[in-house]
Amino acid sequence: PVYRHLLWSYRREHLDTNIGDPPPNGITGFNSGVLLLNLNRIRQSTLFNSYLENPSLIEQLIHKYHFDHPHLGDQDFYTLLSFEHNELFFILPCYWNRQLCTWWKGKGYDDVWENYFNCNNEQNIYLYHGNCNTPIPKRTLDEKLEL
Repeated sequence: PVYRHLLWSYRREHLDTNIGDPPPNGITGFNSGVLLLNLNRIRQSTLFNSYLENPSLIEQLIHKYHFDHPHLGDQDFYTLLSFEHNELFFILPCYWNRQLCTWWKGKGYDDVWENYFNCNNEQNIYLYHGNCNTPIPKRTLDEKLEL
């Protein structure tokens, strides 16, 4: 719920928004721990490159979404851009970047925590993201998790 938290002011003013909401219908924002980039398409995208070449465009998004404390670099850039131009992005399923951090649990998001943290494909995780110094689970030979 990182972006739900960071966008609290925008969400308060736009009660019908799905920005910051959990999956499957919310726009949660990105975690750039894993990116699959089509560099040719990025280089050829006039729209994407306009945001790189004209910082005032991203500043407009920062202002629009009351995103006063960006601190995650490229991740914040992709997230803000996706709010306006989701057609530029393909969302990888959660099992390609399985978040393990539980820091936000119990920090005011108990009512939606499981919706963010749940990854329906637990047995087929391709990549674990040990953010928050979370240990990576060990797998046994039969591919069941040992937590």
